Amino acid sequence: MNPKPPRPVGEPLARTIGTGGFFTLSFGSIVGSGWVVVLGDWLGAAGPGGAAVAFLAGGLVMTIIAGAFAELASHYPRAGGEFVYILEGLGPKPAFLMGWLLTLSFVAFTAFEGIALAWFIETLFPALRGTVVYSLLGQDIRISALALGIGGAVLFTALNYLGSGLAVLFQRIVTYAFIACAVGLIGAGFLLGDPVNIEPLFKGPEGRSWTVGAFWVFATSMVFLNGFQSAIYAVEERAPGISVGRVSAAMVAGVLGAVLFYCLLIFSASSAMPWQSLLGRELPSAAAFGALTPSRVLATVVLVAAAISLLKTWNALHLAAARLILAQARLGYLPTALAKVHPRYGTPSTAVLFVGACTLVGVLLGRGAIVPIVNMSAVASTSTFILCLIVLIRLRRTSRERPSFRVPGGLPIILFGMAGALVAACVALFEPMWTAGRVPLEWYLLVSWALVGAVLWATGGAGRRAAAGRA
Repeated sequence: MNPKPPRPVGEPLARTIGTGGFFTLSFGSIVGSGWVVVLGDWLGAAGPGGAAVAFLAGGLVMTIIAGAFAELASHYPRAGGEFVYILEGLGPKPAFLMGWLLTLSFVAFTAFEGIALAWFIETLFPALRGTVVYSLLGQDIRISALALGIGGAVLFTALNYLGSGLAVLFQRIVTYAFIACAVGLIGAGFLLGDPVNIEPLFKGPEGRSWTVGAFWVFATSMVFLNGFQSAIYAVEERAPGISVGRVSAAMVAGVLGAVLFYCLLIFSASSAMPWQSLLGRELPSAAAFGALTPSRVLATVVLVAAAISLLKTWNALHLAAARLILAQARLGYLPTALAKVHPRYGTPSTAVLFVGACTLVGVLLGRGAIVPIVNMSAVASTSTFILCLIVLIRLRRTSRERPSFRVPGGLPIILFGMAGALVAACVALFEPMWTAGRVPLEWYLLVSWALVGAVLWATGGAGRRAAAGRA
């Protein structure tokens, strides 16, 4: 039995992205700016060794998942990623649920980047801090933060509106600039630091085993290694002569590069100064590398690298979010106006504008929204990973086609990836409640988003039927 024939894709997108562009979309989406802020939390949870082990485990699981996505893309080479795979494999309702959750995840992270950009720029240039406009979620919101966040949202909306070629050119420039900065910083940590500072390698917080903390780091690693799908979301836009197999290889290379970066960062920063002294610091990565020289110039380099990294992640997530929304709108799962493709630029122009508008709203929430955004995204992404792996298992049983890429190792490897994603999903969902001792903000936001989605599903039957009629 062969899989169902592909559904129609609607208006075609411009085909301009090469192999290097797909790598920078993958790696650039994965490695953002969060490492500057949360390094101390990783170290405090399990020590340098425990954090690195957790990231290696997360990297193994995520590499398997990326391979599964590559195999699914070989069957369904269309914009939309997980939404398309779950729709084809499990049907409309699971696809809408996961597509809607992923929309929240992608849009929330574009807002995250806007909030973080203002944070880094204000730290680099304290004189730019403006007056406090209002307070929300325990944090003051300044006029400078609003201006930077809004300005960034406008910039990336314009880049993605005017063509994927322009957006990916920007992506390549900033990604390779970040890699150059990262190599310099990590090398400085190992050359100028002291290996004694890394001891003890494994240590949990007071009264808890490092293994418990490592499970939490493993769960968060699924967020910090997520984003590789940006390459798959743009698979329709691959340049002539670029196969789905080359897109897949670039995507997996992005995951492996990100695992290498995070592990080297953990040990390099821990070499720079005793890692226990980094706990509780607002920007522990900047504190660690800044301690290597009397002038603390490397702390500035860290913030510059983080700002550069943030730009590439923001750009790639905006691109991916617009393609996810386009895929849903094409089939009537979201308003069909969001499926419009610009006749000149070949971009999902209305979806791009919608993502920009949502980013502007998210920027208004300020820094107090950063941790809830990470936790919500972890729940959404790990849940969709599990469903996509189920789709792949079913597809292998029913399809006679030989895809251009297959996950090596067969069913046991796929089941191992599914188990890892399930563990991460449970930790991401319940850890905020264990920590806070009450119902966390993340749960309220997820329920609110689900209710909005239920309304869209209930009122969108005509659009789905119209799209089905065009099939």
